[in-house]
Amino acid sequence: LGGGRIEYCSHGLSQDKDPQPPTPTSNPQPRTPNMAASNAVKVYETTITLPTYPIWNYLTEQIDPTYNLPVYYFNRQAFETDRPAPTPVDYPAVVLENAYLRLTFLPKLGGRLYSVIIKSTNQEIFYHNPVVKPSRYGVLQPYEANWWLAAGGMEWDYPTQEHGYRWGVPWTYKIDQTSAAITLSDTAPDRVGVEVTVTLPADSAVFSVRPTLTNLTSNPVPVQFWVNAALALAPQTMSPHTRFTVPTDTITIHSRGADGWSVPDAGHTSTWPQVGETDLSDYGQWANYLGFFAPHLPAPFMAAYNPDTNLGVVRLIEPGAVPGNKLFAFGPNFPDRSYTDDNSQYFEIWGGANTGFWPKNDLTVPAGGALHWQESWWPVAGLGGVTWANEHAAIYLTQHSDTYSLTALTTRPRSGSVTVWAGETSILTESFTATPATPLTWNFATPTQPVRVRLSDDNGATLLEYTLNIER
Repeated sequence: LGGGRIEYCSHGLSQDKDPQPPTPTSNPQPRTPNMAASNAVKVYETTITLPTYPIWNYLTEQIDPTYNLPVYYFNRQAFETDRPAPTPVDYPAVVLENAYLRLTFLPKLGGRLYSVIIKSTNQEIFYHNPVVKPSRYGVLQPYEANWWLAAGGMEWDYPTQEHGYRWGVPWTYKIDQTSAAITLSDTAPDRVGVEVTVTLPADSAVFSVRPTLTNLTSNPVPVQFWVNAALALAPQTMSPHTRFTVPTDTITIHSRGADGWSVPDAGHTSTWPQVGETDLSDYGQWANYLGFFAPHLPAPFMAAYNPDTNLGVVRLIEPGAVPGNKLFAFGPNFPDRSYTDDNSQYFEIWGGANTGFWPKNDLTVPAGGALHWQESWWPVAGLGGVTWANEHAAIYLTQHSDTYSLTALTTRPRSGSVTVWAGETSILTESFTATPATPLTWNFATPTQPVRVRLSDDNGATLLEYTLNIER
């Protein structure tokens, strides 16, 4: 990526009307980075060039009276008649970078967090569609006016269910040098608007996301408000070996393909992860597409891991505090890949202020009122999988013949000790020095009693504790 100078203010985008998309160019010139440091977090501007269909030539603006928001309807018949080709488009980008992660935002493409690179392995966690292309998915009616950009990265979805309206229009941004944070804004007077603050601490492999929705209209409004990450955990497309960790025993089905399995219908609850003969935590066993909610998740995380690339992502939340927790994926053999041009696939992890997408799950925000929450995201590499995680550490426990392996990562540089008990007997005690870039591994004989793992810091404070019941 090239680079350039950044100004620590709103970056010249109009607050009154959605600006036009970037002008296409076939030969973008890179610029030399001019970096600004905030407590060892680099902040700089660059440009990303993406093949882009001429979507904006086929859009008509209407105002949604409930939210006083412009909504763009798509003329799919004209688009498919014209069969336009994608052309290269330059998208201005803003980068936050510390010793462990490099985050890249595209303000003009819905303000999305487009890329997160783990620097120690140079791996990308997000899905990246090779083209910016109007899909058939979304919430607009009639169906032929519907569209959504499966561009990849993390988008900010409001004020309706699903992806909302504002994932494809320009957002403004400003940088807070003191806290090493970027705030992306889609606001204007007399309408519903959103600000999302993403913070990258200098000494952490975890970034935090704090979305805030404000109702600046004169009436109360029912809203849906979500963060959605499209992930692959691989260079091009998600692996059929992807594993999902959702620490719950009950989920609510939002949607599912009808053929191939016995998952309950939409709106019904289901056991997790086992449904009949299917282990839903193993993506390779999915017979069709599936989306489900785990409202008020009682655990501090949910996660996904690709063993083929040894790459994963952990979404960190305060147990029970974030109402909306959702996972969606197409089945490995799902035939519709019309959202892209290279047959690639992805999955989605959602967090939100609502417990579900149905109208009964809408939240009413009074005139002048606001709605917000906070969650954090931790890209992990080399861990092998995710058994348990919290804001301090993540572990993976796996059995190899007559031994167990325990692998651990910490979110920040730490020193401390690991202790493993089999029942009441200590079978492993060892000091460690850890960084987020280097997993630590310990091996111990397979016990016959439940295994309890504790990671502690140098002062004896517990970083993580987990108990695994051994099945015989």
